[in-house]
This record gives sequence, structure tokens and C-alpha cells, in this order.
Amino acid sequence: MLAAQVDSGAVCYNDEQGQGHACTDDYIRMLTRMSNCADGMKESMDTGGPVDQFYSHIIKPYTRPGFSTSRIYTEPPDNAVFQEGYDVGRSGGRLMQVSIYSLSDRPESLYFFIPSEYNLRPEELELLESVRSRLMRHRPDDLNFADPANSREYFRRRSQQLLSDEAKRIGIKLKADQISMFSDILAKYTTGLGILEDVLSDARVTDVYINAPVDTNPVHVVIEGEECSSNIYLSQDDVDTMISRFRALSGRPFGEANPILDMDLAEYKARVSCIGNPLSSGGLAYAFRKHARTPWTLPKLINQGSMTPLAAGLLSFLVDGDSSILIAGGVGAGKTSMLSAMLLEVPQKYRILTIEDTPELPLRDLQRLGWKVQGMNTRSAVGGSESEIAPDTALRAALRLGNSTLVIGEVRGPETRILYEAMQVGTAGNSVLGTIHGSSTQTVYERIVGALGVPEQSFRATDAIVVCSNIRISGSMRKKKRLVQVSEVTTANWDGTSTFFNDLMKFDATADRIEPTDLLDMGQSELIGRIADKWGVSIDEVLLNIKMRANIKGAIAKAGEDRPELVEADAV
Repeated sequence: MLAAQVDSGAVCYNDEQGQGHACTDDYIRMLTRMSNCADGMKESMDTGGPVDQFYSHIIKPYTRPGFSTSRIYTEPPDNAVFQEGYDVGRSGGRLMQVSIYSLSDRPESLYFFIPSEYNLRPEELELLESVRSRLMRHRPDDLNFADPANSREYFRRRSQQLLSDEAKRIGIKLKADQISMFSDILAKYTTGLGILEDVLSDARVTDVYINAPVDTNPVHVVIEGEECSSNIYLSQDDVDTMISRFRALSGRPFGEANPILDMDLAEYKARVSCIGNPLSSGGLAYAFRKHARTPWTLPKLINQGSMTPLAAGLLSFLVDGDSSILIAGGVGAGKTSMLSAMLLEVPQKYRILTIEDTPELPLRDLQRLGWKVQGMNTRSAVGGSESEIAPDTALRAALRLGNSTLVIGEVRGPETRILYEAMQVGTAGNSVLGTIHGSSTQTVYERIVGALGVPEQSFRATDAIVVCSNIRISGSMRKKKRLVQVSEVTTANWDGTSTFFNDLMKFDATADRIEPTDLLDMGQSELIGRIADKWGVSIDEVLLNIKMRANIKGAIAKAGEDRPELVEADAV
């Protein structure tokens, strides 16, 4: 009957143009798919197999959890080709299966997984829904649950108790591992981020993007530099709930008057940026950028292919020599990762002061490993609250906290002039490290001197500029994070009226590695010469020092290929 109506054209268009035409077109496509499925089922039934097996495998019902408003496609599209699969460890020893597919109609991959709650039986879903409704009505007496870490553990334990009681009441026997899994699911949808938690738990995922309108755009993820679409579609309720929670946790305003929110999610080791109306015409949109689970180290960056042992040895030497270094690069080029790795090269006898608007540096890990670190949080550059401290005020305070290595999360505002004045007169401490947006040494110079108004004489207080970039090797779609340039700031004339840059190392795209220039090989670097004079040693001894550091970093990286724990901060 259905096939006959579709084939005969009984289903016709009532509207030649406009929205009615599009809806009718979609409806006919749906009927056609149903008709094709019916033909396939008839052929399967004609084979004479067991009827119960046919219904359990061919006509498989799918039940979405009532507490989840997200939409999940449970089968990959017809044009998807399987590439690889792997397991992601979740709490309680559970494994989440992730599959990566290539798509024949566009140059991107598909990130595909099905959360465990979408595979539960109807009676198990009813149990979870019953317990969740009781959790939503529960009001804890202890105010400590307001902390995200405490609230999650509180509701997880509370869920375990309620699950046991409810299962006994309705006559369902639950094993210990089932209670643990169900309580984690309830905590995820009660105090967590819902299905996004599964994505953020994947160590290979570095970024998660949610474009507006959310119900028509899939969640996009970045895996090791490659952006992928996914089989996940969030609902408006999902994003509305998230922004309410983020607004409460950050204490920052968000609304039509302040449509930007930027904050750190320490629980998930990620940074989230959100925009809404009127800035985003389609509604709420999110970008999650994950931090490294463990601090980056120079040997780890060597094994990632980001730099060579010689580059690591040179950077280690420059940091040890109290150099003022700016790390430049575009968005997602690895600036903060490079800065984190270079912090481990600061001698532990020095105190480190960090200034960040959104905490990204691994301060707790550094303190645990023995570094003397003091973090300072400032007002966000976008969407900040008036109750937060302005960056220039924080910088003035940092300059009065004694001799320290000063680390600026991002150099970008009017506080830059204060910083360079302090660097020029020597009150900025042992050295200054920071990141800045810029694709080359020249763009960094133009931004600081031209856009931010720092005098050229003050800019020469910068000793070196390190440039990171996302490189498409051989023109492929996959991007790799690479260290592409290490340059020193020098004065071209005896009177010091012009600023120029001397490249010490430069990226070779054909070899996919950064190579030393003749200036470094021949020991003619002004910066290295100044450090040698300060240490009271010869240029040859300094070059030998750099090579020794390079050999050590290279040996650690080589050992870390078989034993990855050796390139972690605890071992380095």
C-alpha cells in the first residue's frame, strides 16, 4: 500500500514553492526509505529463517532515554567507510567504543559512537528515569555540594543508594557494576554535561565545536588536528542548561547585553567559550578546547614531531639564561603547550608568577613537582565582570611581588606597555615568558609596536620570539603543530635605532622539521653571546652546552617511544 502510493504519485505536492514544498519533499524521501526497508524485510522473511530471530535482529527497536534530549544516529551513513576503531576508558572500568569513518562526499571524517545509556533495556531506562526524578527533587543540606567536584560525587553516591532501593521495590536484580554504571549516567545528566562528557573523556579529542542552530548542526570534534563531524545532535534544552550552569560557576554575566562567556572547566580540563544572541544569530554556540591531561614537556613535543632535540636544547638554554621570550602563533597552534613545556626549564630556585584571564597553565602540577608558582587571575578580555581584576592592575601587583619569572598567559592589551617598561628598566624579574597571536616575527613586531603602542626602544627588551604554526604536510587535510621559527631580536645599527630579527632556527617544509641557520651553527648569535658574557664563558662552551641539552632531551624522547611515562613531567 505504502509503496504503491509513493510509486503512483498519490503523495503529491500541495505547494510548488516555499516551506511546504521542502517539507513534502522530506516526507516523500522518508516514505521512500520506509518502502525500501519493507521490500528488504519481505525478502528476509521469504528465506524461511526463524521468526523470533528475524524480529530481534532485523526489526530492532531503538528507545531514547527520556532524560536525554540529544539526538543520536545509531548507524553510520551509507557513504561512510570504516577507518579505525578504539576504546575510551570511562569510570568503573567501562569502555566506550569509538569508530572513525571517512565520507565519500566530503573531505572530512565521521566521529561515531553510541553512549551506553542508549543501549539500555526499557525497564532499565524506566528505573533510571524514576531515580532521576527523585534526585531532581532532592535538596542537600550540605552547601559543599555547590562545588562541581563535590556535587558530582555527592549525587553519584546518592544515586547508588536510590538505585538499590528502587530496584528492590520493583523487583529488579542489579549487580554492583550495573549500579556503578547507572549512578555514573545519572551524575552525568544531573550535574555534568550530558553526552558531551563522553566526547571530552576521549584523550584523542582536542577540541569540540557546537554551531548554532544546535538542532540542525552536528557536534564537531578535532582529533589530532583533523576536524570531524559526528553522529551527535544536541537539543536547545541541552545548550540552555549548559549556559545556565556555566554562568553560575563563573560568576560572569551572560545575556543579550553580554553575549560572550569564556571560562575554564577544571573538572574536565577544558576551556569553554560561548556566544549567544545577538552576536550569534542562530542562538547559543560553544567551543571547548581541552588542556593536556598531564603537563607538556620538551621531550614529549619532540616525540609529537613538533620540534627537534636541537630546538629543545636551544629553548632550554634560553630559558635558563633568563631570556625574555614571546611565543607567537595562530589559534590552536600550540602556544600554550609550548609555554607549559618551557616552564619546566625554569630553575626551581626561581619563583614563577603567572597572569591569566582563563587559567590554562598546569600550576598545580608544577607546585606538586617542586616549582614555586603563584597564579593570578584577571578579567576576561571578552565578557568579563567588573568585579574581576583588570590585567594592568594585576601586572602592577606582580611587579611588586619580588624578583620572579613573570609569565603572561596572553599579551594583548594596554598592560603590554607597562610590561615593556618594566622589562626595559629591569623590574620585571629574572625573565618574562608569554604568548601572543601572530604568524611571524614581523607580525608580532607590528602588533606590539603599531597596534599596542609600545615604543620600538622598549620592544628591544624582547630577547627572542618563538613561532608555532599548524602545518598541512604535503598539502594534506590533516594539520600538524610545528615549531617553525626561533628568532632573536637585535639592533641593526650601532646607535640602536632600528629593530631587526635574526633567525636562529627555521622550519623546512620538505623535511618536516626545524633546522638551525648558519648564524646558530657558527656561534654568531647576539643573544647567545650576551648569555655567554653574563655567565663568563666562551661561545664554544655555550654551544657545547646547547648540544649537551639537545642530546639529553633527545635521549629522553627516544626512551619515551617505548616507555611514554619517561617523557612526562614527573620523570623529566
